[in-house]
Amino acid sequence: MTDEQASTHAEATPRPPAPRTRPTRRTVLKAIGISGGAVLVTAVAGIGIRGGVNGVWNQGTGEPYALWSRWQDAPGLQAIVAAGVLAANPHNMQPWQFALDDAIDIYLDPARAMPITDSDERERIAGIGCAIENMIIAARTRSLDTTVTLWPDADPDHVARLTFRPGNGPTDRERALADAIALRHTNRGPYTSSALSAIELAGLTPDALEGVGVVWVSDPDQVRRLGELYVEATEAIVGDPDMSVEGFSWFRNDRVDIDRHRDGLTLDCQGLDGFTLFMAKTLPAQSRADGDRFWVTATRDVHTATAAAYGVICVPDTANPEQRLHGGRLLQHVHLAATTAGLGLHHMNQITERITRDAAQQYPDRFSARWSDIIGIPAQEGLVSFRIGHPARLPNPSPRRRLPDVLTPTTGTIR
Repeated sequence: MTDEQASTHAEATPRPPAPRTRPTRRTVLKAIGISGGAVLVTAVAGIGIRGGVNGVWNQGTGEPYALWSRWQDAPGLQAIVAAGVLAANPHNMQPWQFALDDAIDIYLDPARAMPITDSDERERIAGIGCAIENMIIAARTRSLDTTVTLWPDADPDHVARLTFRPGNGPTDRERALADAIALRHTNRGPYTSSALSAIELAGLTPDALEGVGVVWVSDPDQVRRLGELYVEATEAIVGDPDMSVEGFSWFRNDRVDIDRHRDGLTLDCQGLDGFTLFMAKTLPAQSRADGDRFWVTATRDVHTATAAAYGVICVPDTANPEQRLHGGRLLQHVHLAATTAGLGLHHMNQITERITRDAAQQYPDRFSARWSDIIGIPAQEGLVSFRIGHPARLPNPSPRRRLPDVLTPTTGTIR
């Protein structure tokens, strides 16, 4: 067959139809953009079924979210425990267990940890501090003062014992912070271009709390430099297979996962606009690699691109467990105060996670010196960090475990 004949034969032979490409969450998020600026029109077979499975029409509702609206209805000290369960904590692991009689004992749950990402447990212990702060504030609304005894016995998992005594009635400020417990959510969405003044930022911190403090980064050039460092740290995390796998293990892909675990990170909490969230939840689940790419893109194009300022909780020594708890208390207080002020707050610990990971692996320290240069304190004094600003949209709640799931039965009297 000559070349001319072969060409004629090929043109005469019918071509098979091109295979249909089924959209995935990744392709939809890429097509419409993180901010939802473009429009994608597609027909998706089985959209109703997948939408139901993935919780399109019941986001933020049902039993995994009931505690947010009902925590004050629990009897006696159980309401204070409920407030603790609603506290900020790393990756929504909810690393706590409580024992309740005439006092409240707080234990670390050994099964709820991230030994690769949080190998030194700074975030896990800080999360317990967040719970303690919520519980102290909740107790004040009941005219109770709290005494906190840290590590009251030889059990290293027995982190704290809270005892209560009658006190004066709550102040207006304490009531406002308690009301914010049910409204405080991590806001991973975009923030507006409105700046935050030094006075506004200073108003978010209490007068004194066990020698810990907040370093604010609000200078535009420093904000830009710190944002670039966050993106680099995020890329390093997703490039580390062990960290990537561990992080993805706490992602709850659909409503079945949410109902089963009542913890972890969800699509609802990624700060997406309504249309993007709808499409992402009606299409097939994304893979770990897709999730990693999305996180890097969001960190670069949304989180750091729209941050008005950053805050770093600083303590004299991040290796000191008690200082970690005090730092967690301050972090929770700042988040509640930001909520009362209508501000969004997003916990971002990629830099410290990579510093810790590099040290554990005996890799060169790529971040400490640059981080310290930006925030103005030694890296070993920076406990946890976050971005803050005026949110462009309201955040969704995260799932929480039921009180029976976090309460260990005791023989004491429940008040």
